[in-house]
Amino acid sequence: MSGYFFLVQYLPKLDTLFLALPVSWKGTLAQYAGRIHREHEGKTEVVIYDYTDSAVPMLARMKQRREKGYKNLGYVVDSGMDRLL
Repeated sequence: MSGYFFLVQYLPKLDTLFLALPVSWKGTLAQYAGRIHREHEGKTEVVIYDYTDSAVPMLARMKQRREKGYKNLGYVVDSGMDRLL
C-alpha cells in the first residue's frame, strides 16, 4: 500500500485522505496526514475519513491509538461521521 502513497505524495492539491488500513504508529499516521497538508492555491480544508471494523478487537484498539494521534496532530473529530478536520 505504501507504493500508492508514494505516487500521490507530489500532488499538493489533494485535500482528502481515506484511511482504510490498520495503522497505529503515530509516525506513519503523521506522514499520511501530512501529505494532504501541502499548500495549494484554493485549498482551505483537509479531511481524513478513517474507516475501521470495530467488531474486531485488535482493529478497534488500533483506531483508539489513531484517535490519540489525531488529537496530538491537532485534528478535531466530527463524531457524527467519524470525520477528521
